[in-house]
Amino acid sequence: MDKQVIAVIFGGRSVEHDVSVLSGLQFLEALDPGRYEGLPVYVDALGQWWTGAALLKRSRYPLTEKAPKDLTPVQLDLATPANGRPQLVGTQKGLLGEKRITLAFDLMVPAIHGSNGEDGTLSGLLDFAGVPYAGCRTLGAAATMDKAFAKRTARAAGLKVLPELVVRRPKAGTFLDTNQLMKDLEAATGPIAFPYIVKPNNLGSSVGVSKAKDADGLVAALMSAFRLDSEVIVEPFVANLTEYNVAVRRDADGTILTSAIEEPMRDADLLDFKNKYLAGGTPGGAKLDTGPSEGMASLNRTLNPPSLSATEDAFIRETASAIFDILSLAGSVRIDFLCNRESGDIWLNEVNTIPGSFGYFLWEAAAKPISFLALTAAMIEEGFRLSAARLGSTDGASVGAGIFARG
Repeated sequence: MDKQVIAVIFGGRSVEHDVSVLSGLQFLEALDPGRYEGLPVYVDALGQWWTGAALLKRSRYPLTEKAPKDLTPVQLDLATPANGRPQLVGTQKGLLGEKRITLAFDLMVPAIHGSNGEDGTLSGLLDFAGVPYAGCRTLGAAATMDKAFAKRTARAAGLKVLPELVVRRPKAGTFLDTNQLMKDLEAATGPIAFPYIVKPNNLGSSVGVSKAKDADGLVAALMSAFRLDSEVIVEPFVANLTEYNVAVRRDADGTILTSAIEEPMRDADLLDFKNKYLAGGTPGGAKLDTGPSEGMASLNRTLNPPSLSATEDAFIRETASAIFDILSLAGSVRIDFLCNRESGDIWLNEVNTIPGSFGYFLWEAAAKPISFLALTAAMIEEGFRLSAARLGSTDGASVGAGIFARG
C-alpha cells in the first residue's frame, strides 16, 4: 500500500509564528515512516506558502531574503483535480524557464497557532476546497478562539468560569471613559478588588496578558492589549494561583479521553508568553532555539501533580471533557484551568485547539500512555473520518483515495 502524503502547514502571520514552526516540525518528525510521507508547508510572515525539504531543518528559520532559493512557492489548488487528491500548485525555475508543478497530498494538518490558523479561518478554507484535514472543524476552532464566547457557552452549560468584562477598542480619536469602565467592571464582576487580569480576546499562548493593580494600571493594560486585538477581556486575578492543563481527544469509538494533568512552573504571578516560550525574555532565546524535539515540552512542569486531590482531578477531567463535547472539538486539544490553591476553587480558563507541541508530552504520561507517533496517526485517521462524514461517506480511509473526485 502506498504511503499517504500528509501536508503539515505551520508558521503564519500570527505573533505565535515561531511557536508554530516548532509544533509543525515536531508533528512531521513524529509521523510513522511506514505509513506516511510528510510534506512541510511553511507560511511566511507575508502569507506566502513555501515547500521544500530544507524546511525540515530548524536551522532554516527564520527565513532570510536569500533563503527561498531552495524552496518552492506554492498555493492550494481550490479545484480538486480529476484524481480526487488535493494538491498544491506552484512554479519552479529551470534551464528552459519556469515550469508549473503540482504536489498531491491526502490530508493537511494545521499547526498554525493563533490568528489566521487556529481561529477557524484555515479550516474554513480547507472545507471550502474539500481538503481532508486533522483537528477541530471550523465552528469549534472559531468558538474557542473567541475567549468571551467560549466562556459564555461554558457558563450557560453550568461549567465554572470566572466573571469577565469585555472591553472594545475605542474609536479613533476617543478615549476610554475611566468612570464608566469602573462601573461596567463592577457590574460584570462584583465589588471591585484589584488586581485584575487583562488579555486580548482572540489570541493564544498568553500573548498580551498583563496584570493591573489599580485603575490607572487597568487603563494602561487595556491600551497595550488594544494594539493586538479589538476586544479585550478583564477578569479577576486568582490569588494563590496554580494553573492546571489537560489535553483531550476523542478515540475512534467516540470515547472522550483525557491526558495527564500538568502544573506549569512559573517565576511570576502569571504564566505569560515570556515564561512559556522565551528564555530571558529574548525572542529566539533558548526555549525557541532548542530545536523541533522540544518546543512546549521544554517548559518546566509537574505531571500529575500531587497537590491535586482525587476530587479536584475528577473535576478538571469532567469539565474539560464537557467543554470538548459541547463545542464539538477534535484533534488533540489542551484545556487550561486556574486554581486558588488555598481555597481549592478551580475555574475553566480557556481552550487551545492547536496547543504547542500538540500536547504530546501529556499523552505520553497519561493513565493509558500513547506515543507521539500513535497520537499523530490517531489525529490523521480522525481527520479522514470527519472529512468523509461531512460529505456523507462512512469510510474515512476512502477520502484520501479519491472520495472528493469531481467529474
